[in-house]
Amino acid sequence: MAVTSEKLEVFEEPVFDNSLVSLHEHSYKPYGSPSYKNSDEIRIPVHFQDLILDINDSHIYIEGTFKPSDVTKSCYLANNALAFLFDEIRFEMGGEQAVVVRKPGITTAMKLKVSYSRMHERALTTCGWGLSESKQDIFDPTSHIFSGKLPLKYLMGFAEDYTKGILNVKQELILIIARSFQNCYMGEVDAQLEITKIEWKIRHIMPDDRVKLKLLSRLNKGHKRIKIPYRKWELYELPTLRETSSDVWAIKTSTSLEKPRYIIIGFQPIDYSDNKAKDATKFIHADINSIRLYLNATVYPYERWNLDFSRKLYAAAYYAYENFQSSYYGKEMNEPMMDFGEFLNDPLFVIDCSHQADAMKSSTVDIKLEFDTRKNKFPENTKVYALILHDTCLQYNTLDGTVQIGSVF
Repeated sequence: MAVTSEKLEVFEEPVFDNSLVSLHEHSYKPYGSPSYKNSDEIRIPVHFQDLILDINDSHIYIEGTFKPSDVTKSCYLANNALAFLFDEIRFEMGGEQAVVVRKPGITTAMKLKVSYSRMHERALTTCGWGLSESKQDIFDPTSHIFSGKLPLKYLMGFAEDYTKGILNVKQELILIIARSFQNCYMGEVDAQLEITKIEWKIRHIMPDDRVKLKLLSRLNKGHKRIKIPYRKWELYELPTLRETSSDVWAIKTSTSLEKPRYIIIGFQPIDYSDNKAKDATKFIHADINSIRLYLNATVYPYERWNLDFSRKLYAAAYYAYENFQSSYYGKEMNEPMMDFGEFLNDPLFVIDCSHQADAMKSSTVDIKLEFDTRKNKFPENTKVYALILHDTCLQYNTLDGTVQIGSVF
């Protein structure tokens, strides 16, 4: 069959996209007069229901002050400092809780390291990622002011996966300020850190009349329910591994509507939290020999990894980490943030369980992790984080603004 070369399409009419009249960013401020103190709850509502909002590209803008107790000593904002300002972030639609992000500092650190590449590092600086003693781009030492933004797609799967506008439904962002800001800075001395401003910046999508009439026509014909599939990120924590050569962690029982697809696992000494001498975004290998995930009776990976970090035998774990991008995002070329050597000192273990039998999909699923070490016992005072990425869905009614979470389409 003959194919006409595009180079010969000289009479083809140009097509210009004029479907949007404007795409302006608007700032939404917290309800009332918040003080931004530790453990405070900050609510930022969007009550206007006659708008089309671009939640995918929205972000939380933050300003604050950072004052070390002794300017002659080393003290600086730590890596991922902005995310560590909060203990929890929730996103609600129509009064229903669509997303809960617990420990955003840890959640984003784990998800970012497997999802992004070094090409993104410059863009991530405004999010507080990549900060170090020699790199404090978001902080002015003269005025002691810092500022930055946390994109919602950096914080939650809902914003990352759903790129379309949201219309005719109330939305609210709830932020729980951290009980302590000690994960936000590192150095030799303590510091006083205060948040002075928080705003939710959202772009308003204004279509032209032709597109607006088409949307209204769909609504009048009964297409009033809009379906949103997305992937939740849920963080779980095992306070400490037992001092034995193997351990089993029964994480949770999941429903058929929230099927686990990937689990990202990180080991960390207990003293890495709330310690200005430690980087809370770093993880250790904990002398792991193998990790196995059980979804009921099905095991992932099928074959044991048989790792030995002391002899640099960890290619299986690195391959799973590297392959996450092609599996999760469908990328043709993986671009991991860490190379093979860097992975040794900051490993994250990824288990891909995205391919499941139909029998498992139709029932509840018990999620259990099994750990083995080559040593006689695991390192003392080692905790485990497990970030579960699973399918979920919601649908909302564009006429009355009601929302159903976990609805079957």
